[in-house]
Formats: sequence, structure tokens, C-alpha cells
Amino acid sequence: MRILFLSPPFGSHRPEGLDAPLGIMYLAAVLKKAGHQCSFVDHAWEKQDDWSRWDSAILEKPDLVLVNTQVRFDAETKEALRRVKAKYSALLAVAFGPQASTQTLDLLKAGFDACVIGEPEEVVQKFLQGNKSLAGLATKENPQPGLAPRIKVESLPVPDWEFVNCRRYIEAAHNAVYTASRGLNYEDKFNQPPLIFAQSPTSRLPVERVIRELRVLRQSYPGSYMLLFHDEVFTEDRDWVIDLCHELKKAKLGVPYWCFTRPDLVDPELCQIMRQSGFVGVSMGMESGSDRILKMLGRKSTVLQIKNGFKSVQKAGLLTTGSVMIGTAGVEAGESDETIGEIKSTVDLVKHLHPDVLTVTLTTPLPGTPFYDNLKERILAKLPKEFNYLHVWPGKYPLKLKNLSADDLTSFAKEIRCVWKKGLWLTAWRIVRLAISNRDFRSTLFNQIIKVIRRKVLPGKGN
Repeated sequence: MRILFLSPPFGSHRPEGLDAPLGIMYLAAVLKKAGHQCSFVDHAWEKQDDWSRWDSAILEKPDLVLVNTQVRFDAETKEALRRVKAKYSALLAVAFGPQASTQTLDLLKAGFDACVIGEPEEVVQKFLQGNKSLAGLATKENPQPGLAPRIKVESLPVPDWEFVNCRRYIEAAHNAVYTASRGLNYEDKFNQPPLIFAQSPTSRLPVERVIRELRVLRQSYPGSYMLLFHDEVFTEDRDWVIDLCHELKKAKLGVPYWCFTRPDLVDPELCQIMRQSGFVGVSMGMESGSDRILKMLGRKSTVLQIKNGFKSVQKAGLLTTGSVMIGTAGVEAGESDETIGEIKSTVDLVKHLHPDVLTVTLTTPLPGTPFYDNLKERILAKLPKEFNYLHVWPGKYPLKLKNLSADDLTSFAKEIRCVWKKGLWLTAWRIVRLAISNRDFRSTLFNQIIKVIRRKVLPGKGN
């Protein structure tokens, strides 16, 4: 069959800040291996309102359209569908991704023929074989099919990096993305499906396969850039990480590494091993400086564990990315909303730890999460685009809090950023120290600086 993929224009005017879509790479690899012809329109690289490539691709009359979805970009997803049905009404359109998993009925009502709830690889493949009664495949006849079967990562082929023009993403974002595991043995109340839909055993690739695939990636895309392990919790299996680090050190792939994990799953010895193998940074959630708020968020970690984790990473000479959330609402009976004192504790935590990159977010009840289900009556956001945990609009916040206004949250978010900016000299020192000791990081850093100068300082000079 001829299958057309689309990533709609997800509101981004800065594709240089986007990671290549791993989910599409894997799904395309699975379908190609099964003998299907796949094509892709990636709207991240088109002008916001330019649908010409999408319209042209539809006119080729593929047998199936697969649309990647995100909760905040409902309008773009539905515009893509409208164009499909207007030009070729008989064409099957299937949605996958977070919005398909959490707002299934709405997308079916809009005209999608089916939505995948959860991971799409197995479901889409069986759907193409004619099986429409599947767990994870929602249709108008069966709108509540349950969650798709979890995928064991070792059963998947190598992601199709060329399918999404990975080179373009690497050159723009200065990093390549890779995942060595799927699943998550941890859950909280604010993260969204499908990959972290619920607790499930994590499956990991054998270390030798990871090294083999990374060698292919490096041979296909030489140059100076970062390699980002996009696993949900990279250090969950400590022994596996140590084995991988030893092999990465021997492989000498010529790239610095970065990963995502939890601060309660790192320790001084592990961080030193990671640093010696070529890792230069770790991204971890801080969320709050209050143990009560952490418990309300379902984080199952304490402020002390967060402090110890960040200090372990920093003492090993690794850079850190951290995020905090403010404006958490009480869910249980008698449970109060976040207080000013608790937000002040978060300010102090940021000041004490000073991650090298900081994201200040708002506790936003996203559809499909326990927070959303328990706080429906207090949600002010009505449109998908308003579920934006990165920004407070003037005088507006997507959740009604009892003692904090949108203006209060705007002020506290500004205060947190100001406290962080005062410590940027420390980040500069950490970067310089790391660049001196790590040649691959130094090369990547220099390459990134040159690209930024060309784009920002010397525009229109043949770049």
C-alpha cells in the first residue's frame, strides 16, 4: 500500500528548536519492512499557512494517510484532515500521537476514520492487513478499544532516519536523537500518553545493538553535534547504563552525549562513569521545592533526593537541564492549592542548584492525565492551544486557583528566572571547563556558536 505521513504545522516558527520525530521514524521503518511504500510531508519546514506540498501529496491518491497529532495544535490537525476529505473523500485518514490517544472522540467526530490509542507500530500494521477490531484502534463503531499493546523495543527495526530528513534536523538543532528503550516503570499525575500512558516494564536494546546502530548513525551523518538519548528515564537500569558507558568509551564515536532521567536515579559513581564515557549533560525534572507539592504531582521523590541528584551530576562535571512547575492545585478532599511559601521554596531550590538550562512551567491539566480528570471543573482553558504549560497569558491561566491569580504566577515565574539568571556566570564556568576537557563537546560548541552567529549576526550573507 502507498502510505502518506504528515506532521501538521505545530505552531513552530523555529524548526531549529525541534528534535527529529522519532515516532515517525520507527513507524515508517516498520511499515517499509512490511513492504509498504511510504512518503512524508513534514510541515515543520513549511511556512505556517502553506499547504501546497500536502495538497499535492493528497492528489497522488495514496491508500492511507497517517497524521501525527499534538494536543495543543488541534486546529492544524483538523485543517490537514479537512484538506484530505475535500480533495479525496474516500481516502482513509488515521490519527496517532498524544491527541489521538487523549481526545479520540473529538477527532473521530471531526472525520478521522480511526485513531490509535497508544503506540502505533503493531496497531497500524494489523489495520493494513484488514483487522479493524484491535486493542488501541478507535473507530466510530468501536470508540473505546482500550490501549494498544506495548511494544518491546528489541522487536523494532532501526529507525528510518532518512525518512524524516534527519540531516536537516541535525544541522538545525545541533543534535541527533536516539532511543534505546521503551516503557516506564514510573508514573505521575501530569505527564501525557502515549509512551508514558501507564506503568509498564521498560524494554531495552542490548548494548551491542545500541553501539551498532549508533555507528550507522555516525557514518550516515558525520560532523559535530550532540547525540541525545531520548529514553524517558535513561538511568533506570544502572547496570545497563554502566555496560553501555564502557562500550561508548571504547567505540569513540566522536559525539558528546546527553540524556533524560530522574534525580533519584543517579549517584556520584554513576555520574563519573557517564562523564568518562563522553556524556556532557543530563536533563532532570525538579518540579518543586516542596515535598507536599511533589507528592501531589505524583513524583514519588523528595526535595532531598532532587538536591542530591543534581549535586551528583554537577560534581561529576556534567551540565544539567532542570524544570520547575508552579501553580499546582489540590486534588484530594481538603487538599489546599500551592501556597506562596511553597513557590518561594521552589525559588530557593533553583537558586541553590542552578541548573545550566532552566524551564519554568505551569502545572497544566493536560487531557488524558489524572490531573485533568480530577480538576475538570476548575479548568479555564477551553481550546487545545490554551493548554500551554510554558506560558501565562496576561491575566489568564488555564486553571482556576483559590489563592493565586495569573498575575501572581507571572510575577513568580519572572522571579524564578531572575534568580536563575544571576547565576549564569556559574554556567559559563561549567561550559568552559567541560569544553577544555572534552574535545567532542568543544567541537560541537564551536560549531553551534558559528551557526548562531551566521543566523543572527550575518543574515543574508549567503547562509
